Amino acid sequence: MEITETPVVTVMKELIKPERIAETHISYVFLKGDEVYKVKKSVDFGFLDFSSKKKRKAMCILEKELNERFCKGIYLDVLKIVRKEKSFDLVKYDSSLLTIDYCVKMKRIADDAFLSTKVAKGLVNASDAVRIGENIAKLFKNIKTDPYAAEANGSYDIVKFNCEENFAQTEGYKGNLIDPAQFDFIKKQTMRFLAENEALFTRRLKEGYVVDGHGDLRLEHIYMDGDDFGLIDCIEFNQRFRFNDVISEIGFLSMEVDQMGRTDFSDGLLEGFFKVYDDEDSKKLLNFYRCYRAYVRAKVTCFLLSSKDESWEHYKKNKDDVTKLMNMATLYASNMFETKSLVFYGLMASGKTKNAKVFAELLPVRHVNTDVVRKVMHGIDPETKVHVDFGVDIYSKENSLKLYDELGRIAEANRKLGRMTVVDGSFSKTEYLDRMKAGYTGKFLKIRFFASEDEILARLEKRKSRVCVTDGRVEIYESQKKTAQEIGADFEVETTGRAEENTKGILRFLINEA
Repeated sequence: MEITETPVVTVMKELIKPERIAETHISYVFLKGDEVYKVKKSVDFGFLDFSSKKKRKAMCILEKELNERFCKGIYLDVLKIVRKEKSFDLVKYDSSLLTIDYCVKMKRIADDAFLSTKVAKGLVNASDAVRIGENIAKLFKNIKTDPYAAEANGSYDIVKFNCEENFAQTEGYKGNLIDPAQFDFIKKQTMRFLAENEALFTRRLKEGYVVDGHGDLRLEHIYMDGDDFGLIDCIEFNQRFRFNDVISEIGFLSMEVDQMGRTDFSDGLLEGFFKVYDDEDSKKLLNFYRCYRAYVRAKVTCFLLSSKDESWEHYKKNKDDVTKLMNMATLYASNMFETKSLVFYGLMASGKTKNAKVFAELLPVRHVNTDVVRKVMHGIDPETKVHVDFGVDIYSKENSLKLYDELGRIAEANRKLGRMTVVDGSFSKTEYLDRMKAGYTGKFLKIRFFASEDEILARLEKRKSRVCVTDGRVEIYESQKKTAQEIGADFEVETTGRAEENTKGILRFLINEA
């Protein structure tokens, strides 16, 4: 990226001779050795005003002060960039020398220490995420917040205003960048949730859950270096963005990780966070705030695209991001009042597993395949073929009942984290569904997948030469078909079309069902 050459950039380049310069819409960041210098741009976006040196000085001081709550030894000093007789220098911000501008001096954090890098490189797993989530929660738990400022910036009325503002600002994108049905659904669910839960939001404020927090909790703002753990780059420029319910903060991070397709890591973060904030109200608010945060990200991307056209090289990528974020917001909205689970069922080779995989790739759900769980329970590699007669050995009724007990437990654990589970299996006996329901306190929606018998037999024939977890084959298909009981479908999908289109249809069903 080509850096805009402003006078302050020219001066800083001469002063510190940086190895690298990064530019955002609000600042320049100069990196040199173990140090970082951040200079705020002279901009005024309404929600942010850095238009004068006096304001930039105040915001530099506030940035250091606020971020020191979350990390130690990173924010080193606030400095003044000054002009001397024949040169420039960096001095204490309260110096009387002629001011060019101000900057925040920071200790440079290694790129590999940021959580964004660690997740991208596979250096952390879901178990690590639990510890990280707990550490984040402890940081928020220790924040000292002025209750009057919390009331002014994080009350129910402010939350409602923020939501209404989102919908007002995106109305014009309906039918272009935003699907009208999704817009209407998310708005309806959000405003209904607000109307029915005013007392909840007010209680959260009074009980201290609305804190002078971070406001932009993302993977790239979290670092881990040995035992050193911290957060950087909290929002200093607007209290309305920084004062949030703690669940809004972790909800933002969870949503970002969901967008990456790492629901396992996202759920680990939540599991750790809820070790500290272990109350039902916090869990009740999770999908509301994840929906809100996904919608805000979609809105901001729409703003970006409104000044571009399809000739821009990044246009399609950003448009796809809007679609992804709106799909995520829609799914969160469908679980805003109650986290549901989906049963994808049908005869062998009916297409349920392929559709479940695609559904889980496109949306933030946890996919659980009965064949995989069954084999893992018996110590068998999921890709190992088990050729036994129908209904015997690991497929006996006794073992099947144990399997569905375990599936209910898994779905319930996911539900407690606000996560929709997609359970994919044949569900050939009503008793199996009943056993799964016995261990689950939420609602199951049943989606039946089907195809013509010729298509099913052709698929089973193709499986003979492929590695797959299912043990379904032509020889036992007739037995399954004859003995299968109908468990009743809330929605049906014929699987001769593309799985991506089927996902869209199921999402429309969830909109209509809510």
